[in-house]
Amino acid sequence: MERETILIIDEAGFSRVCSAILEAEGYRAETIPHESLESRTVCNDGVGLVIASYPYGSCFFEDICRFSLPIIVLTDHISKDLLSALEGFENSICMIKPLDYKKFTSVVRQMMTGTYAGQGGYSIV
Repeated sequence: MERETILIIDEAGFSRVCSAILEAEGYRAETIPHESLESRTVCNDGVGLVIASYPYGSCFFEDICRFSLPIIVLTDHISKDLLSALEGFENSICMIKPLDYKKFTSVVRQMMTGTYAGQGGYSIV
C-alpha cells in the first residue's frame, strides 16, 4: 500500500523543518509555502493529512473541507475567525505555537492512523 502524503502549508522555513521532522518519522511530506499561495486545488487522493498555519493557509480551507481531510491548524493566537474556520472541518486539531514537537509528532501519528480520540469537530491542544 502506498503511503499517504502529509501536505504542509506554511512559510518556507517552517515547512522545511516540519517536513524534515515528519520524514524522520517515516512520513512523506509535500510543502506549499504561503509565499506561493494562489487559488487552486491543493488536495488530491494521495493526501492523508493537512498541516496548515493560520492565517496563511486559510485560503485553502475550502478545498480541505471539500475533500473532508483531517487537518492540524497551527497558530500563535486564537480568534473568533479561527474558531469559525475550525467549525467548518469534520476532523481538525488546533495547536498553539510554539510547538512541543514530541506532542506534535504524536498527534500527527494518531491522525494518520485514525486513532486520535477526538469526537469529530475540532480540538485545541
